[in-house]
Amino acid sequence: MPNLLAALFLGLLTSSLIHAKCDKKGMDIMKAQEEKNSAQTEEEDQSIIILDQRTQKKESRSLIRFGRKPDGKNSRSVLYFKGPASIKGAGLLSWKEDGEENQWLYLPQIKKLQRIASGSRKEYFMGTDFTYADLEGENLEKNSYTCQSIVKCQNGKSQCYVIEAKPISPAESRNIGYSKRMLLVDKKDLITLKIVFYDLKGQKLKTAEYAKWVTESNLMRPNLAIMDRHGVQKTFIKINSRKLNKPIDDLKFEKRFLEKEMHIK
Repeated sequence: MPNLLAALFLGLLTSSLIHAKCDKKGMDIMKAQEEKNSAQTEEEDQSIIILDQRTQKKESRSLIRFGRKPDGKNSRSVLYFKGPASIKGAGLLSWKEDGEENQWLYLPQIKKLQRIASGSRKEYFMGTDFTYADLEGENLEKNSYTCQSIVKCQNGKSQCYVIEAKPISPAESRNIGYSKRMLLVDKKDLITLKIVFYDLKGQKLKTAEYAKWVTESNLMRPNLAIMDRHGVQKTFIKINSRKLNKPIDDLKFEKRFLEKEMHIK
């Protein structure tokens, strides 16, 4: 079965039919990725386009994101919309501490910070194709990782690990809405190029692609992310500017930063 899954995933992600056995365990690869590519702080200015694939209607947004990961394990992030006016000031605060996630959504219309319940993490964030769980990033403590094979990728220029990621429990799977994800991770640079998401019935739900990679402060980051909810909608995220490992005021990661609308200028 693992070889069959790897072959199916390979057909989706690359035209190459050449694959080899893994030389490392999936969890070891993911731990190495986190160690290699983590920044203590991140700041991004993003442009977002949401495309309705049926009507071809587009919606444009702009967003600011701050992230902090001081110890390689715990992390906090905050993001908020700068525009358009209808959603300006809406924000999301995320904390990951000791393997547990907590998220709060702020909506200026109701002047209230609302906690996202565990069972709501599978819901899509503010009309995008990214769920609240997606925005948490990888949580190595809540997933098991199995390396299926090594394949050629990036038009044959690189080799990539095909890694199956599964939630550690049925409850976690229900909370995030995925039975599994298949990751394509570059073997040399340890960057995730694609993720295929499967729903609770095991059917392919959507695909994330990360492109236009750049190196900043000795860390690799994508300047373009595309989440494709096949036949329904696509969300494009373009990075306009980014700062890594620069000082960020701790206040930005506190609840009162959104509650007191300090982020709205």
